[in-house]
Amino acid sequence: MKAKEYIEGKLRLLASKYCEVQIRYEYRANTGSHIIEIIPLSFFEENNDYLIEEAQIEDEFERLFPKENIVFISEGSLTSIKDPDLELGYKIICYDFGSTLIHFEVDGYSSNIENRGSENYALAA
Repeated sequence: MKAKEYIEGKLRLLASKYCEVQIRYEYRANTGSHIIEIIPLSFFEENNDYLIEEAQIEDEFERLFPKENIVFISEGSLTSIKDPDLELGYKIICYDFGSTLIHFEVDGYSSNIENRGSENYALAA
């Protein structure tokens, strides 16, 4: 397995488990670096389960691919994604209804979704 395939597989698993994050990945051949951006920063800072998984991915990657680098970044980092090879979570709206987690993947949605309250569109006879 190549490093890029390994990372993309792990990132897809993270995206399916943590639908509230957005993930971008870029491989930079000139430095042998794999840059992974996880946003929002608040999720990154407050989720211990995620942080443990990230550390496990880093450790395993470093054992499997010792000549390459893996770097996790978030908002405000000096390093940034310039030309992503993979983007996950940018077209997903996630609703958590207690025991049921619903994911909607949509194209062209606006993040400015307005809740208008209790309109009733029932047709009158």
